[in-house]
Amino acid sequence: MAGILGTRLAALGDALRDVLRAALVMQCVVAPPRLIALCRDLDLGPGAFDLLGHHVLGALVGCRPGPDALVRVGGTLGLARRELFTPRQPSGDPPPVRAHAGRHNGAAARYRSAKPPEHLPSPPAWTCTGCGREWPCAVKQSQLLAEFGGTRAALAVYLGSCLVAAARDLPGLPLAQARNRFLGWLPRRPF
Repeated sequence: MAGILGTRLAALGDALRDVLRAALVMQCVVAPPRLIALCRDLDLGPGAFDLLGHHVLGALVGCRPGPDALVRVGGTLGLARRELFTPRQPSGDPPPVRAHAGRHNGAAARYRSAKPPEHLPSPPAWTCTGCGREWPCAVKQSQLLAEFGGTRAALAVYLGSCLVAAARDLPGLPLAQARNRFLGWLPRRPF
């Protein structure tokens, strides 16, 4: 990473402090504009970004911030990754208009969506914000595998933190079912 960053190491530190401030102090998940701009300026690829995210989450785990904080930092990095590496629609095209099934009033019958659903966790029910299924849904599972690249250990740490937070929010969820839902789908061999 040092070879890629060169003299921009201080700028990266500032951008990562923004990520941590949003996730830990303000307790929100937002796309970090300074980190996104820096990564674009450096022409950082998905592999390098995933490595950066792995190091940030790994360093944060050592500080024992709690599972909610890890989920927020992971979510913030996920939003940045999506902004950086998801193809955009041409600017001249309007967002697609879709009808909601079962709705008949004019204003509520249609909505505009400029980008695909986020597929983020929605505590305390731990459902997916994109499709309403149990989180992590199948779409998010494949996204997580791609986002974490070959770093299975970092993904397991992140999902383990989510499992701990979900267990607190869903005390009636049997342990075996929770373990299978959050960790059971991970490949046994490196991906």
